Amino acid sequence: MFRVVSQKISILFLFSTLLLIACGKNTKPDNPPDWISNPGAGATGSAVTHVKGRYYQEELATSRARERLAAQYGVEISSVQTIHEHVINDRAYVTSEKQMLQQISNQTVKTHIRAIWHDKAKDEVWVWVYPVAE
Repeated sequence: MFRVVSQKISILFLFSTLLLIACGKNTKPDNPPDWISNPGAGATGSAVTHVKGRYYQEELATSRARERLAAQYGVEISSVQTIHEHVINDRAYVTSEKQMLQQISNQTVKTHIRAIWHDKAKDEVWVWVYPVAE
């Protein structure tokens, strides 16, 4: 009697395991579009999950793409970082100071959003912007 019940429980467990495996998600990750690695005359920007939601995530990605495009059209960026390290009795004290300077010539760069792609696996939004001719 015990053996029959044990076999039925084993068969039931095996069947339910197979059912769960068959019903589980079997999604493939989306391949990123070609424009992410090759934006042509445009520029791309990305942003991961934003605390204020998807709208702000897209705005941040768009802002980053516009900054990259502006850098191609005359924005000069210089960065200086100074690191000080002191070691006293096997204890290290490190301080760092970073200064960034952006100098923008009087040039307006207008952009148009060509495409937006959302990587659902990483919750990362990519934006592709292109310059607009005046």
